[in-house]
Amino acid sequence: MKIPRALIAFSLMLAAAFAAAAEKRPITPQDLWAMKRVGGPALSPDGKEVVFTVQEWSVEKNRSTSNLWLVAVAGGEPRRLTTAATSDSSPAWSPDGSRIAFLSKRGDDENNALYVLRRDGGEAEKILELPYGLATPQWMPDGKSVVVQTRVIPELVGKWDKADIAAMKKEIKRRKDSKMTAKVTENRQYRYWDAWLTDNLASRLLIVDVAARAFRDLTPSRDYLFSNSGDAAFDIAPDGQSIAVTMNTTRPPFRDDHNGDIYLVAADGASEPRNLTPESKGGDGTPVFSPDGKFLVFTRTPTVSHNGESRRVWRHDLATGKNTALTAQHDWSFDEIKFSGDGAHLWLTAEEKGVLPIFRLALDGSGPPIPMFKEATATSIDVVGRTVVFLKDSSNRPAELFTLNGDGSAKALTRFNEKLMAQLDLGKQESYWFKGANGADIHGWLVYPPGFDTDRKYPLVQLMHGGPHTMNRDSWSYRWNTQVFAATGAVVTWVNRHGSTGFGEKFAMSIVNEWGDKPFEDIMRSTDFLLKKLPNLDPDRMAAAGASYGGYMAAWVLGHTDRFRCIIDHAGVNNSYAQYGSDVPHGFPRVMGGKPWDNLEGMQRQNPLFYAKHFKTPTLVIHGELDYRVPYYQGLELYGILQAMGVPSRLVVYPNENHWILTPQNAIHWHWEMQDWLARHIGVKPALARPSFDPEAK
Repeated sequence: MKIPRALIAFSLMLAAAFAAAAEKRPITPQDLWAMKRVGGPALSPDGKEVVFTVQEWSVEKNRSTSNLWLVAVAGGEPRRLTTAATSDSSPAWSPDGSRIAFLSKRGDDENNALYVLRRDGGEAEKILELPYGLATPQWMPDGKSVVVQTRVIPELVGKWDKADIAAMKKEIKRRKDSKMTAKVTENRQYRYWDAWLTDNLASRLLIVDVAARAFRDLTPSRDYLFSNSGDAAFDIAPDGQSIAVTMNTTRPPFRDDHNGDIYLVAADGASEPRNLTPESKGGDGTPVFSPDGKFLVFTRTPTVSHNGESRRVWRHDLATGKNTALTAQHDWSFDEIKFSGDGAHLWLTAEEKGVLPIFRLALDGSGPPIPMFKEATATSIDVVGRTVVFLKDSSNRPAELFTLNGDGSAKALTRFNEKLMAQLDLGKQESYWFKGANGADIHGWLVYPPGFDTDRKYPLVQLMHGGPHTMNRDSWSYRWNTQVFAATGAVVTWVNRHGSTGFGEKFAMSIVNEWGDKPFEDIMRSTDFLLKKLPNLDPDRMAAAGASYGGYMAAWVLGHTDRFRCIIDHAGVNNSYAQYGSDVPHGFPRVMGGKPWDNLEGMQRQNPLFYAKHFKTPTLVIHGELDYRVPYYQGLELYGILQAMGVPSRLVVYPNENHWILTPQNAIHWHWEMQDWLARHIGVKPALARPSFDPEAK
């Protein structure tokens, strides 16, 4: 009997599918570093092409490179524009679409310099390098100049002539080579993230003539930084006459937290920057001009207390000087803002119940924001005309570039990681809800291990997110990746406990002055809920892990229950007193229950170390020595107490890492330490072998 060709073809296809499925394997931490990381898009002026960066990491060299790529919005294979073994970043199109400005450090460059590349090919031309690196290039509307930011030693810059630049380079070298290394300050804030702020630097906005390779200083009187990081968000008016910049208004010495305001800077430098939001005592940022240049929109929080308040969208009318709230009646905290091509409405992103959608809002703020794309996580939106592009990622896919269709669906423009992802056997993720503290509806994400079998017993790993005012969303992480944890054979959950964003301002602010109670109750109720939902979870093999505020919760759990077999505390806020050494010290006294000089009892009640007498659970303590957000001695304090009490504990410190573990070999080792700790205490199987560069490797 002759077998039909169609049946043969179907059988072969089925066999190939089964073979492919059989070849799949669990994800490892090494896979995270093999993935190509797609950066934010920039649409061409005609809306037909997108330029973006792709970062690639070498575990062996322990460093990355990134280059510029180009793809058509209509589809097709992306094309690589630059190939230098360096890090190209911040691409920006010229108004006529013929050139792309970007930043890079090439050849003999000592810092990030400004380069310009023709869209049709050829070598990139170096336009400007200064003693400190340049940042965030944007073209002026005439296409002749580019606006950039840099930092300076203000007392050494007057005319910006060769003598000034030489003097600044000499002083930078003297500071670097000096054998006297003391850092001296009388400011309350003297460090930020992983850098000291004691060098008395100032931010400057420059306009660079591309043809002449010359520049002018638009903010010559600025004698301190625009922001803690030095850089600021800015936008150029459509007529090129002015630039809206976010600047810190609070002058040194910084006794109070920084107050970001929106300033209008004249492009000809003929007048001093003018504050457009002087009435605001909170944080104003991300200014964006309307297409007609008559007004701008920006985000605002009413205070700078870091207490969960939502960012609202505001409008500034340039003719009247009036500031008007556009979204005061809407209970979302907005992040990105873009105008539609015709200026009739705004495109926005805001967290909502576990995802990060794209919304459209009427220009006058009337009516609710309309979700136009509501799945997974959408970031880095750019808009030209009717074209909207963005990065989309989810719990089972790293970020790729997409374009938004008119029906609310999205089309992938890049698939850099498709081949690698096809090899990986990822666990299923699902959303769940349960009743938490005060009877509130609490959301969580649940990730099953690959090949989950209802007839087998599984351990549970309860991950606790940081912030505290952030949200676990359907997204891909290169650090706390739920799929990597699940690959060990554990069921993994995140809980959007009280204090999380994306569930309304009241919910986010519900833990002010009580960091521990309601989030702890939510986590324990989640645990009970999951034990009932999944009868094959083993209640005797449960672990809790968290970082930053999640580390606070890890220490809080340590002092309030012994239901977990082990705990992982990474960069944890373990001691309320020690948090006065943070790089952002202003907000903590307002939200942690009390102060050493005022309501000490309230502060102690919210202090994890106050409950040390209950510590008995084996705990892994991890910290980066360059962590200025949660100073690393907090890890040492917790570990020292555990050791003194005889509680099984292990300390891992990374001298060259900050609040995050960011270099490949350290990150792989970090994953090994966590997975090995879980293996020892709840019986998971590490998804990686002990790294060869681990000093304990045999």
